[in-house]
Amino acid sequence: MKTIFRKTLPITAIAVMLLSACSSTQTAAPYEPDQQLNALLAQHQVSAGSDLECNQQPQRRVDCHTLANQLGALTLSYPHHSEINVIAALVYFQTGRTMDSQLLLDKVLSQAKPMPEAAILRSQIAMQEGNINLARTLLNRQLQLVPDHPELYAALASTYYLEGRYEQSQNLLQTADRLGAPAWRTSYHLGLLHEAQQHWPTACQYYVATLNRLPRHAPSLSRLLALSEHPACNLAYNTL
Repeated sequence: MKTIFRKTLPITAIAVMLLSACSSTQTAAPYEPDQQLNALLAQHQVSAGSDLECNQQPQRRVDCHTLANQLGALTLSYPHHSEINVIAALVYFQTGRTMDSQLLLDKVLSQAKPMPEAAILRSQIAMQEGNINLARTLLNRQLQLVPDHPELYAALASTYYLEGRYEQSQNLLQTADRLGAPAWRTSYHLGLLHEAQQHWPTACQYYVATLNRLPRHAPSLSRLLALSEHPACNLAYNTL
């Protein structure tokens, strides 16, 4: 069974990217939406230094279901506020409310403006539903608006990977890498590509490269262990 590329960004990373765009605006009124959003994230200890993954147990100090409900209330108060909608959509997705997430993302993406994080998450939902063409269309539309966004290329690479079009996928991963995508993630995905093609030694070399950059990367260690029947992979696993 193919391992699907993991693309979901931590909520804090998306929040920082989205909210930084508002930093040059005038002083907010007491109940201005950006201020309310910041206050809500701070209340749940969501900050640039944390890594919120609502689908992990135990959750890290954050009551994700309460956060999802409170973000949902903000979306009702400010239905056209893109940043609130995208952050709410991400928390909905991580708490299993996929349909609610999809509805918010579709609303945001109906606007003709750069929203790469929304497109990446929406493409992930589309791929989970088997709709690779929709995922690719959403990503390509955003690439027309933000052609230097590495995460869009990495997400687009996964659509070709799922179709077994490995050369196209590898080319896109290399583009993402040149544009600044995390090197550990690129090497892990290249490992998946070569494993899918039964290039066992090369795949395991990439998993080792990932672990050299990120020693606690559990998926790479798991893949090495799973492939340990192959001599090169067994040697790599035992010499870590």
